[in-house]
Amino acid sequence: MKLKFLLFFIIPVFVYSQTANEVIKNLQDKFAQTKTLQAEFSQSIYSPQSEKPTIFKGKFYYKKENSFSINLSSRDIVSDGISVWNFDKKQNKLVISPFETGNTAFSLNEIINSYPQKCKLTLVKKNGSEFVIKSVPNDSFYSFKEAYLTINSNYLLSKIEIVDFNNMKYIFELFSIETNIEISKAKFKFNPTDEMEVIDLR
Repeated sequence: MKLKFLLFFIIPVFVYSQTANEVIKNLQDKFAQTKTLQAEFSQSIYSPQSEKPTIFKGKFYYKKENSFSINLSSRDIVSDGISVWNFDKKQNKLVISPFETGNTAFSLNEIINSYPQKCKLTLVKKNGSEFVIKSVPNDSFYSFKEAYLTINSNYLLSKIEIVDFNNMKYIFELFSIETNIEISKAKFKFNPTDEMEVIDLR
């Protein structure tokens, strides 16, 4: 499954006691200790051609390294880190594809550990106990021109905001985050039924 994300407005650059690299290091250290994560989430997509964003809300589950489950009212997206099952509930259609890392993959590990190494980082805002880090790719490896990572007081990633080269904006925001709780292995597997239309791209 390929998902993207981003931010709402450009924020002026200021200097704070912690540098962008120090905040990212704290985020990475915290993530290294995170075996599982569960949260409510929203994803908003802003198009230059539309005044109103497209918004999705649901539940998000993560398990180290790249297993995740996204549950929406009309769709389930599940990955065990090897395959991705994308199930459209209305059409009763399931698309199975290989999990991919890189510029369009949805991977917390990629976003937290790989993005910063390939981007110029700037601490652009400290709002109370939150930090906002601007990331601009150093080369054309990633298919976005800038991304913003919002990191809360516990050094957990609470918002991922991306703008691509077509000025499409993507925001993926996590709420009520719980870490290192028991999550069933079955949450990261999808079992097709005979009634489903299955398209296997692996």
